[in-house]
Amino acid sequence: MELRAESLSLQHGPRTVLESIDARFPPGTRALLLGRSGSGKTTLLKALAGLLLPSRGRITWDGQDVAKLTAPERRKQQAAFGFVFQTDALFDSLTVRQNVMQPLLRRHVPEPEARERTEAVLKSVGLTDAADTLPERLSGGMKKRAGLARALAAKPAVLLADDPFAGLDPGTARQVARVLLDVAGTGTLLVAAPEAPLDLPLPRWLYLRAGRLVHDGAPAPELERTPDEALA
Repeated sequence: MELRAESLSLQHGPRTVLESIDARFPPGTRALLLGRSGSGKTTLLKALAGLLLPSRGRITWDGQDVAKLTAPERRKQQAAFGFVFQTDALFDSLTVRQNVMQPLLRRHVPEPEARERTEAVLKSVGLTDAADTLPERLSGGMKKRAGLARALAAKPAVLLADDPFAGLDPGTARQVARVLLDVAGTGTLLVAAPEAPLDLPLPRWLYLRAGRLVHDGAPAPELERTPDEALA
């Protein structure tokens, strides 16, 4: 699926969160979405996934204007997306295996296939031995990997990860980065983070400053050392 933002602006009340964003994400894109807290990274990910609709401009999926789709049409196409949230967003009363399986069953995936997919992704993220464990007994890194497994079980064409390294120690962050690279496959991978993770060398950087896209291209480490005022 090709994602495209065209003159995208989005407001929350009187506040403009994104302004005049133009960006194209062909299938197989691997990119980092960078910027300080409040720069609009999470909002852009949600807009690309059709969870937030533009105030002005548009988001397209393979050329279709997302805002013109009916709610059922949007939900059907959102099955192509996988989400990794800043928080693990796991259900405390369900085991790791159940947390991964439940979204598949809600999408009417036959139970035998749902079980097979679940076991495969748990193995890929190294959580087979913790499959029957409740989230409260997991470390922070294991919770992150469980959230990643849940996203990957749906076999998404587009994987969106919103600051998946937040609150992790360096060793666990490296582990999560390795899993992202290993299991994203040939699909699109967009990772939002406040700064570029050393262990996630993606070939394209998009840098947001106060809701504006100030860089879209090859990695540019100097952007992270440049005061925001100089990017205005």
